[in-house]
Amino acid sequence: RRLRRWGYCDFCSLYQPPNAAHCPDCNVCIEGYDHHCPWMGTCIGEGNMTAFMSFNFSWLSYLLYAFIWVSALGPKSTQSTIN
Repeated sequence: RRLRRWGYCDFCSLYQPPNAAHCPDCNVCIEGYDHHCPWMGTCIGEGNMTAFMSFNFSWLSYLLYAFIWVSALGPKSTQSTIN
């Protein structure tokens, strides 16, 4: 009875769970499929959502650090007086 909710994937020739989807980039079925991430080079699903969130946090932290670094130590505009 539980198999009735499962769908059949024509690409993989396997039964997939109700919340799974086939990724055309990886050519596999992913449970809890969200999207294919080109920067991580893999599909994002239930199994690696924590790694994906950590990846996003790390590059956003670096972006914030770089912005603060450039704004604090970047070129300062100097006003010269003409005499």
